[in-house]
Amino acid sequence: MIGNKARILIVSSSYAPVLGGVQTVTQNLAKHLVGYGHEVRVITNRYPVTLRAKETIDGVRVDRLLFLSPNFAYLRRLRPDLFGASLFYGPQTQSRLRKLMRDFRPDVVNVHFPDHQIPFILKLRREFAFRLVVSLHGHDVERLDTEQAAANGEMRNTDSARAQLKSILSTADAVTACSRHTLDKANQVEASVAGKSYVIYNGVNLERFTNKACYSHPRAYVLAFGRLTHKKGFDLLLQAFAEAGATNSSVDLIIAGAGEDRDQLKSLADELELNQRVHFFGEASPDQIVQLLNGCLFVVVPSRREPFGIVALEALAAGKTLLASRTGGLGEFLAEISEPNVTLVEPTADGLAYGLSKLLNLKRNGSSAATKSNQVPEQYSWTNVAKRYENVLIGSSHP
Repeated sequence: MIGNKARILIVSSSYAPVLGGVQTVTQNLAKHLVGYGHEVRVITNRYPVTLRAKETIDGVRVDRLLFLSPNFAYLRRLRPDLFGASLFYGPQTQSRLRKLMRDFRPDVVNVHFPDHQIPFILKLRREFAFRLVVSLHGHDVERLDTEQAAANGEMRNTDSARAQLKSILSTADAVTACSRHTLDKANQVEASVAGKSYVIYNGVNLERFTNKACYSHPRAYVLAFGRLTHKKGFDLLLQAFAEAGATNSSVDLIIAGAGEDRDQLKSLADELELNQRVHFFGEASPDQIVQLLNGCLFVVVPSRREPFGIVALEALAAGKTLLASRTGGLGEFLAEISEPNVTLVEPTADGLAYGLSKLLNLKRNGSSAATKSNQVPEQYSWTNVAKRYENVLIGSSHP
């Protein structure tokens, strides 16, 4: 067991000010660990490269490095530029990490979303003594699904990524995952995880939702937000909205977020003749998300696959009724929250259409889609979530 006041190095695939789930978790964790009296530093990937190499965020020193390891896969992907860059930046990054380890002397290294950091951390593991805790966030394991990789023609890359993940999981002193669903998938990669693993659900910052300002929209609207990718299921939502909206044409749908499927989704909305009722907000800031939540009738999380679903927690924190897919970690933690606050459906267009019709009819009949100001159980507050992480990091007890 490490002392109550430890030196903790968080190594994350990405970090603030970049927006996203992993970034939200690691920033809140670092801030709370400092509040508990620990010394904390963060190492993260310098992507985009326009980000500063060094800065302090919430009192935490953040260093950004280029985690590029020499790999012939770059050449197979016709990226000789990355292969050449890796020959230079790989050794440079490893050297800078060694210097940081000697200067900071961390008691604990906590790796979040293990990816390109893996070979660098494994080398440090052979050179320095520290407690290694690996924290999984979903896609870091789910991307290794062989059926999905085969469909995408990425089996070779998947084999390499699986071998790397297996290596760091086997050498880790402890492993955390954002859901039982994610942890089960990690067990399939490395069996030794079972004896040293913990589920720590993500948290939500309730202070954000003290802002009661509402987004101004000329008509009543349903809200969905997140990264516009296939696994998030926004295409399913558009199909469902077209079906359910046939008898509820006075309600709009606002989709907030950015991603590679944006143009495809806009084309689908046109094909479904929804271009007057579906509005693509674009990427929204945290404050804009709160205002969009405050003004909506209810929130839809239509994911095909979801390791956890911070979006759902944010909707509940804003006091909104939630329609969500029963999939992965999303269905897992929402099953604890009873109706009418949450409606769970199958991750299909028909399932979502059923849920939309149900909630829209409640609205049409005069039932309020909003509930109390905060429906998030106390276990999901960042105070409790960070404490659970702290217990695993210093090895004091079961979280």
